[in-house]
Amino acid sequence: MAEGPGAGVFIPGQQGGGSLDTRAWSAEGFNVFRGKSQSKEQADDISRNNRSERRKRSLRTEQTEETSHDVRPGRVPESLPYSTAASEFLYGYSSVLAALKVNRRNLYKLYIHNRGLDHEGKDAIVQNARLHRLSVQEVGDEYLRAFDKASNGRPHNGFILEASPLPVPPITELLSSSLKAGTFELTLDKQTKEDAMVNGTKEKYSYKSAGWRHPLVLYVDGVLDEGNLGAIARSAYFLGVDAIVTPSRQSAPWSHIALKASAGAAEAIPIFKVNQPADFLGRSAREGWRIYASDAIPPAEQRPHSVSPQSEPSVANLASSVIYAFAKSTRRLPVQHCPVENHPTILMMGGEGSGLRTSLINAAHYKVGIRHGRDVDEVGVDSLNVSVAASLLCFHILQKPQPRQNAGGLLF
Repeated sequence: MAEGPGAGVFIPGQQGGGSLDTRAWSAEGFNVFRGKSQSKEQADDISRNNRSERRKRSLRTEQTEETSHDVRPGRVPESLPYSTAASEFLYGYSSVLAALKVNRRNLYKLYIHNRGLDHEGKDAIVQNARLHRLSVQEVGDEYLRAFDKASNGRPHNGFILEASPLPVPPITELLSSSLKAGTFELTLDKQTKEDAMVNGTKEKYSYKSAGWRHPLVLYVDGVLDEGNLGAIARSAYFLGVDAIVTPSRQSAPWSHIALKASAGAAEAIPIFKVNQPADFLGRSAREGWRIYASDAIPPAEQRPHSVSPQSEPSVANLASSVIYAFAKSTRRLPVQHCPVENHPTILMMGGEGSGLRTSLINAAHYKVGIRHGRDVDEVGVDSLNVSVAASLLCFHILQKPQPRQNAGGLLF
């Protein structure tokens, strides 16, 4: 067998085992061989790149399906899809209708189950949804599992609304108020651009002064039960409280449970949060706000002081059942004392167990408490539920004082 660079290579057009021109191999054959080799390597690279791209697309698809709960045509979702990462689901007739009426949120989609179509208030919800050009989807029993998941198994009445979170702007202080204009102002705390899109940047709020009263703001500290927080918001809105403030820590969140318990009231009443409660109270006090701390009445002070018939209302002795005192002493204020008649007022309510923290009580100008209705407490029930106590105190504070008479019988 011939040996050399061209041995064993068939050259078309060359007969027998003639010699190979090594120059031709170097100039042409090697280039052809190298081109074929490079083409194969390029093809392998392309194939590998295609496989990698397919894997990436598959991963992205899986992630999208996982985060958005995308549903293939003809299939019923186990969960309702989210339009945005920050979306939340409101459920129940009252909560959904309130969110639609007040329109403080970004509204994305309304789901109505068959049982919602039979609800007597369905038309009101549908009309409000149309006003906002909201997408409405009517669904059957196949969506019940998704509805129950969105409502955490709580009653939804056949209505679920996808919307942005409830606006709860962070603030640092309450500023001046105007009885004549029926307004009060505040200072917003820092917030991200995304939070500002949800909470807004408003710093002036209106309230109904009715020509005689200053604003009442309810500060709720340390209430950890979401049901209690929602019940407080419901009572506060019903009674005419002008705003609610909660701390950003040591407080129940304004979750779907709290919102449902508020029966829609949390959608309408302004709600704020503060990062430094004691600092917030001190700043607001310097702006003219007066702070009342809800506190238990000592047993020795439970018995009512004698009052004249002219000074005590006849409606269930309500005035004498609520006691106002100076925070730094036991000296009481007159039974006819009305906080909002005299100054913009912050009423502080403490948590279910320990009540208000000492640091907050020290910031108060006055204390207010509710007298026990029994002369003897046989079983140790010495206080009210915080939502009930808040309701009674807010009702009393917001009562317009009756015209008073002086010693000569003249009204003043």
